[in-house]
Amino acid sequence: MPGGDLNERAARRATASFETADDLLWQAVAGRLPKLGSITLVRSARIGPLVELAMATAALPDAYCSVAVEPSVFHQVERALRDGSISGAGARDRAGVFPLSRVNPIGTDAERLAWEQWAKHAENAAVAAGLTKGLVSGLMGALGELQDNVFEHSGRPESGVVAYAASDGAFEFVVADAGQGVLASLRKNPEFSLLADSGAALRVAASDGASRHVRSTGHGYGIGQLFRALAHDAAELRFRSGDYALRLWGDAPSLTGQLELAQKAWLGGLTITARCAPGAPRRLP
Repeated sequence: MPGGDLNERAARRATASFETADDLLWQAVAGRLPKLGSITLVRSARIGPLVELAMATAALPDAYCSVAVEPSVFHQVERALRDGSISGAGARDRAGVFPLSRVNPIGTDAERLAWEQWAKHAENAAVAAGLTKGLVSGLMGALGELQDNVFEHSGRPESGVVAYAASDGAFEFVVADAGQGVLASLRKNPEFSLLADSGAALRVAASDGASRHVRSTGHGYGIGQLFRALAHDAAELRFRSGDYALRLWGDAPSLTGQLELAQKAWLGGLTITARCAPGAPRRLP
């Protein structure tokens, strides 16, 4: 049952995982979350759930009034959304958040420089974590494409954030916005006007070259670049839009490999999380 892991008898401390974030949002949308009392979320070694939690909290602030989140990245995302604060641009920083309200494709030289410097710090953190330079180059190219596509497709680029985190042998990044979402965007393309729901839309968006523009224009969501970057490495990807999440994992993750498409509570916009840990032991999903 959706939201079943968080009920009146639930422990008041929980790991800030995707599963917990999903359960909290089910409860929030149903109006039950404040009735559960104080809940504290602790580290899960992932930043994707923290970004989704921050986006959900921004969308439903009253519902999350009794939820406390300990990991610092959550608060970095909150500050980025609230006042445009940039974090993670220090030489030794291992995590950071960049608000897209601080830059746009036709912005000033200073705006572009701020983004480029921040992205360079993220790149350096990935290399320091032990990823090969070739893999890092591909991931950063994908990150840039996905950032550009917030401006191209979301309808609300000022709501977007980009985040990264590096640890020994692993690198994770997230690109998120609170815009129109994949389903509404794709339905503007006559080819996809009959898409049934956000789950079907996520499958389409994860195919190279699909977007609200006709394919001949060359516009896509940039996800193809992400798949190409991970063509020879193990990774986990999560695409979250509307009331669905699509998860891909394994060696060279793709739509023809291991995947899970599941219905969730509604969260506007699109959040893409990519985590690559080439040297990590393989684990079952």
